[in-house]
Amino acid sequence: MFDRISSVCLLFCFSLPLLCGCAKQGSAAGPGGALKPEVIVESVGTDDAPIYIYTEGHTVPYNSVEIRTRVSGYLEELFFKPGAIVKKGDRLAQIEQDTYQIALLAAKAELANSEAKASLAKSNLERQKMLLERGAGTAEDLQTQQANYDMTLAAIELANASIRKAELDLQYTDLRSPITGKTTKNLVDIGNYVSPTGAQAVLLSITQLDPMFVEFKLSDRQVTDLKDRLGFREEFNKAMNAPEAGQNGIPSEQPLALTGMNVDVSLMTGVDVFKFNFDIPGKVVTLVDDRINWASGQITLRAEIKNPLLKTGEAEDHLIYPGQACRVRVPYEIVKDAVLVREEAILTDLDTKYVLVVVKGMYHPKAPDGLPLLDEDGKEVPPYEADLVQRRDIEIGRLLDNQMRIVLDHPLKPGVKPGETYIVQGVQRVRIGMEVKPTTLKDYEARRAAERNGH
Repeated sequence: MFDRISSVCLLFCFSLPLLCGCAKQGSAAGPGGALKPEVIVESVGTDDAPIYIYTEGHTVPYNSVEIRTRVSGYLEELFFKPGAIVKKGDRLAQIEQDTYQIALLAAKAELANSEAKASLAKSNLERQKMLLERGAGTAEDLQTQQANYDMTLAAIELANASIRKAELDLQYTDLRSPITGKTTKNLVDIGNYVSPTGAQAVLLSITQLDPMFVEFKLSDRQVTDLKDRLGFREEFNKAMNAPEAGQNGIPSEQPLALTGMNVDVSLMTGVDVFKFNFDIPGKVVTLVDDRINWASGQITLRAEIKNPLLKTGEAEDHLIYPGQACRVRVPYEIVKDAVLVREEAILTDLDTKYVLVVVKGMYHPKAPDGLPLLDEDGKEVPPYEADLVQRRDIEIGRLLDNQMRIVLDHPLKPGVKPGETYIVQGVQRVRIGMEVKPTTLKDYEARRAAERNGH
């Protein structure tokens, strides 16, 4: 038992200097000899603070088409690679053409036959007119020849229509892309029989990916607020108070609808899917819904964004695909000359928010028992000017994207003023009224780097 107690005491004696050394790390001694902790501080700043409405959205293709066969026949050839980007007018597939080429030749032959009959009927009609003028013919014969000639002209029209149909059918055997977009895989393989009404009528789909739409929802209250900020309420009141003749429209030089409003879009990318950078600009092009959904209290808006085309060697593809989840940032207002502090520096005391500021003041050194601190000669250490910790209750506003919080004016709270110094890191090491050693994060990191390099 004695050996165990001796070992514990010995370990404590060796550990005491280490504990003292840890306590001194990041601290400095004041004139009275007391240690003052080092804290990272920053100045209260002011700036124009943009306020946004954030909402969830998803990407929607600008255009999407199914490539269907319009004639029957065997699929002879495919000219696209599955998943490739095709341009408008590019060849996609070809259906056997022999049958339709023969039909076109037959239609042209029928036209020639009809034209020959029409020529003969025209000659017979003119001859009958001459006979009637000489009194050698009858009116009934003239009517018969006129009818024959008219029927041959109709046959020519019918033959021309047959030719046009045969040309269209032949043209439909050569399938081309109606839009520029990304193809799917081919849904029918070469050699299969296809027809407009069969199970294999759809050969592939093409989706236009640039530009791209983003659909998102706003609440009815948000829509009303945004319209008010665009001047809708003022112009509405003018229109309601205007003479009846002028109430057919709401005259305004400013856009009153949300159409044309700029938004920012961020994709959920990388390992952290909750990290948003809002680096894709967009513009609202339409309100998809024509009314507020009574169940959700929301309305759907659609914004248009640019979808970059990426090229790697011979391959090319777009960055954004339809159906991707995204985050939309809608500008709401800009708070001019807002007072800003870092979110991490804000502390909570029950329902009160506050920050710890560092101010210059007279520090009265005290001993641990609360009595005046004495020096080596037994004399009381006089007060001296020092950096002291002070609590400031604040009223917080919106949190910005850069993790800065707006501090609002409040008649019952002192708040903070631009240029004042507040503690960002190290609040757990201090208490109100304590003397501290303030330093900026830049100076602290520079000193630590020098220490690591042995300087």
